[in-house]
Amino acid sequence: MKIELVSHCFRYPTLLRYQLSSLVLWPPPDGTQVTATVFFTEEDAETTAVLRWFAQRTVPGVVWNWQELPVLRLCRRSIGRNLAALTTKADWVWFCDADYWFKTECWTKLVTVNEKDGPLIFPKHVLTQREHALGDLTIEGATQNLGIVSANAEEFEPRRMNRAIGGIQIVRGEFCREKGYLPNDDRAQCPTREAIFEKNLADVWFRESVGVKNKAVELPDVFRIRHSQAGRFVPGLKL
Repeated sequence: MKIELVSHCFRYPTLLRYQLSSLVLWPPPDGTQVTATVFFTEEDAETTAVLRWFAQRTVPGVVWNWQELPVLRLCRRSIGRNLAALTTKADWVWFCDADYWFKTECWTKLVTVNEKDGPLIFPKHVLTQREHALGDLTIEGATQNLGIVSANAEEFEPRRMNRAIGGIQIVRGEFCREKGYLPNDDRAQCPTREAIFEKNLADVWFRESVGVKNKAVELPDVFRIRHSQAGRFVPGLKL
């Protein structure tokens, strides 16, 4: 079974470290391959350094795949998601965000999801920190710019999800290869005007384009680090 995890990172190098570290600390089970695809720009020196560091780590069942984009194309996440969708070799493609991280059981369970549950599924629950302050401390606690980091799982509690939004859009690979991710939608494929992630409405447009109801499935050990600030509200913010 092949899974592709697709994330974008611009000025969120610490959050990305938690995500990539989780693949090192809790790799996929035998027989499962997770390709970690990260779209980035070399203008973002700290994120580039993180990717170079992880590229030197060999992890069984994990393939690193860094894809550079000009910053204004990077900040329209549906552009990179479409590129990944059309070229993926995976059975499932997980369109994610940098603030998510995982343990092995998540990948073990995803492998067992029946194809008739697709083409668009999402985890029924996501484990999030009880309050934003805990997430802020998690980010501040990664004092070094490089290296493996891990969050305290005891700070997280389950939150019920009701649709495939943001970083929890999981799509059948064959659907991605055939349909892409909003390839003909000008709203989704035009670069942003500023070097910031704009409010993400592409998930709404994508659900509408799929044309069938997205389905919640039981996927354990999906974590999300909460944080009180976001780049689109605080220019120059780094997390």
